[in-house]
Amino acid sequence: MNQSVILQLKNITKTYPDRTASGSNSRAIAVLDNVSLTLNHGELLGLLGPSGCGKTTLLRIVAGFESIAQGTVAIAGKIVCSDRESLAAEKRQTGMVFQDYALFPHLTVAENIAFGLKRQNKGLGKGFFVRQQPKVQERITEVLQLVGLKGFEQRYPHQLSGGQQQRIALARALAPEPALILLDEPLSNLDVQVRHRLRGEIRAILKAAGTSAIFVTHDREEALAIADKIAVMRQGKIEQIGTPEAVYLNPLTHFVAEFVTQANFLPATLKGTEWVTEVGSIKASSSTNQAKTGDLIVRPENISLIADSHSPIVVRARQFLGREYDYELETASGKIIYARTALTQAIAVGTKVRLVLNINIPQIFPVSSGGI
Repeated sequence: MNQSVILQLKNITKTYPDRTASGSNSRAIAVLDNVSLTLNHGELLGLLGPSGCGKTTLLRIVAGFESIAQGTVAIAGKIVCSDRESLAAEKRQTGMVFQDYALFPHLTVAENIAFGLKRQNKGLGKGFFVRQQPKVQERITEVLQLVGLKGFEQRYPHQLSGGQQQRIALARALAPEPALILLDEPLSNLDVQVRHRLRGEIRAILKAAGTSAIFVTHDREEALAIADKIAVMRQGKIEQIGTPEAVYLNPLTHFVAEFVTQANFLPATLKGTEWVTEVGSIKASSSTNQAKTGDLIVRPENISLIADSHSPIVVRARQFLGREYDYELETASGKIIYARTALTQAIAVGTKVRLVLNINIPQIFPVSSGGI
């Protein structure tokens, strides 16, 4: 394995028995299907996808909490899991941050962090940890300073806010200096304002620590804000992996475009040098190999609305989102289209509007065979 690689998953397959079948009809259900990916030192990877896509199962396999039917998991150049053997979770050089923080309520902040260090050194003799107390205290102070909670050593979890508890959970995971940090939907239990603030703080903390990390989320904004790379998952497979910018701006599949960008899809036909849709036309690219029909990706933010009493398109709903308006529009064919606009113009529900598609390079997909 390349020295810059901290994690390598090869052909990971995870199955469960089908409890609804019996006898000769019994079969295995694949939760993960031939998943492979590589993570480099210092990178933050977001596993993004809808509920039931396999992202948490994949994280638990890396952590050592789940077995596999096929494939290998290698951490820091060492194979820790295969279909034949599996290294115990506590020996994998990983730190885990759980969705519910998992702090011990009867221990202080310092004691919660020290617990992780004790587990790391539990095989080194009864007197080892006692002899290391000054170094332990020094490490506790270091990680608390890193997460911005120095001076909180003697507080108990119930004396902390949800955001502070999550940062303590992260400090506990970082204290033993693991090769890899694993975070299972770390912000899902927090309110919106705290989530928005903490996603930037978590990225900054992990980058300051120089730690590689994988975090699971179904929140696309969270993944885009925190990750260096995003792996978009669907039905046990990785649909696309790349930088947040690449995944958002250049989705490779209909599903990725819909789930990550929340795009509209307009049936389009190539006529001459233009793609023609029921709401308007845009100039085609110069490619000579493109199909003559397909679905045009139209992101909500790429639509401008102009009031036009002669247009067949009607505003069916409008939501005020603070920084922008979200519109639900209905076309003459009954198709629903979503648009997001700035607050400079508020168009009333029931108004007929004309759409302007602000698309420089059109992206066309084959007609979808199914949604999310």
